[in-house]
Amino acid sequence: MFKINLSIIDLPDGDKLLQQAKETYAMYLAKIGEEYTNESKAATYGEYGKQYKNRTHNLRNANAYRIYIDGKPFIESEMRPETNILFQEKMIPEGVQLIVGNGMNYATYVERREYNVVSSGFALVIRMIEELKNKEININDLKVSL
Repeated sequence: MFKINLSIIDLPDGDKLLQQAKETYAMYLAKIGEEYTNESKAATYGEYGKQYKNRTHNLRNANAYRIYIDGKPFIESEMRPETNILFQEKMIPEGVQLIVGNGMNYATYVERREYNVVSSGFALVIRMIEELKNKEININDLKVSL
């Protein structure tokens, strides 16, 4: 996890700028979340590696993401109730947070059997977050480094 460091003490409308920075950052994270979901769902279809016999489709459909801003859901993908519970347990009360995962309790078991359920999605998220760390965004002509 990394944070946006933005000093707004002497800026007019500082709180508004900070909120805009958080929302802009959250939109970048939403793209990463969508990529995670697509990658993980493709993996359970067996597009790479060992194909899991996904009879109920619960495992594939439990891959999802949610973005919180200051503890409140901001953007999320469609998700199963099990994933919703998992994300609520992982939420932190401040800042911008991206949570990705699979809420089915047997996802780890299936991964250990050498089926790709979430691992390629997690690897993609890590790569994309590393790329995002060096990004600079503009908010009302104010440059913010992520």
